[in-house]
Amino acid sequence: MSSKIVTFGAFINRANFWYKANGLVAYDDVYDDEPAEKSTKKGKTAQFVKAALARLRQLFCFITILNMHMELLSEIGFVVATFVENADFLQAATNLCYIGFVGMAVIKTWSNIRQRAQINVLLQKLYEIYPKHAADQLEYDLPRHLDQYKRISFIFVFIYFCAVWGYNIRPPINYLISKYWLQQGTWERALPYYSWAPFKWQDNWLYFPFYFLVVYASQASFAGYVANDLLLCATTAQLIMHFRKLANTIEQYKVGGSQSEVQVVQNQQDEKDLRFLCSVVFYHSKALELCELINEIFGTQTLVNFISTSFVMCFLAFQFVIGVPLDELIMLVLYMVCSLFQICMICSYGQELITTSENIGHAVYNHNWLVADIRYKKTMTMIIQRAQKPAMLRATSFVDVKLETVTDLLQLSYKFFALIRTMYVR
Repeated sequence: MSSKIVTFGAFINRANFWYKANGLVAYDDVYDDEPAEKSTKKGKTAQFVKAALARLRQLFCFITILNMHMELLSEIGFVVATFVENADFLQAATNLCYIGFVGMAVIKTWSNIRQRAQINVLLQKLYEIYPKHAADQLEYDLPRHLDQYKRISFIFVFIYFCAVWGYNIRPPINYLISKYWLQQGTWERALPYYSWAPFKWQDNWLYFPFYFLVVYASQASFAGYVANDLLLCATTAQLIMHFRKLANTIEQYKVGGSQSEVQVVQNQQDEKDLRFLCSVVFYHSKALELCELINEIFGTQTLVNFISTSFVMCFLAFQFVIGVPLDELIMLVLYMVCSLFQICMICSYGQELITTSENIGHAVYNHNWLVADIRYKKTMTMIIQRAQKPAMLRATSFVDVKLETVTDLLQLSYKFFALIRTMYVR
């Protein structure tokens, strides 16, 4: 067995990477995985450089968020102009998908900024109960939980990265195909996404900086979009790990009892059993509190995310039915896969959290409580009663995040799709 220690940061490094890609510090370093051997005597030059880098990061973050807002307004402006001019409705429907993505990224970014203090509290509490020694980590089966999270998060980021940058490089690819393969003399300049601007950019040098800003906004939206979901899944994965460890600890515990012939030994064993049960109740309470804190931080944005994704899949399905060019169809299929995978990823973590928290009650009943003291048995019922209402991710009080939620969202998307298709045909 490997004795390598898995640091707490291993769970949140990926989310942290994408936060920093936008210059955003979503939470403080409330944990310390490395030995504190750094010198506290820093020269004025080092302090000045650190302060200067922090200012540059803040400026970069401000420019990034401002550009995201400008792109969102530009895409909304295109849809408004399309409806006002009675132009191509299909282009407007396509842009509504882009608006859903960029708009959700903006909401997630502002939510992280606003709830920074709560995220700090969440990570601090998770770090307090995190197994920090190699032997403890093996008992928690921590490497397996981390590997599972890394595999899922890699697939999630990879398919979104392919979708975003597939859109970003599509105009230059079309240009190369038109010029060198089809040998067409003319090529109309285009942007990766339909955007409105108060100036002419099609036939002058403004096309290139405008193109860069659009691509920059899409990359920033991608980073802000995935970072939030990665942090949600990373914290939920740790919570699942703690519930699973708690259930295993309870089920494997050997209770003493009234079978002892020596009354003193029996009393000592009873007190030991009660101390164990008290520690279990405390551990269980902390895990439930962490679940509520996760819901408080991510609940609202998860609800908005589900609604936005339902609308996006609705408009994607509408474009499939109406008909689009082959290159557009490939990108829409990839976008649909991204949306479905995101919903399934979050809901699968939600379902696993429900299952592992319900197992606490089963574990309490399954261990050898029959030989325990009567006080132990009475206290045991508190845990069983508390486990009857499982911990779960909630998108506010309206939606419970579980596997059935995927079906509900797909049904909602289909209803909107049928409505829009009927209106379009008429």
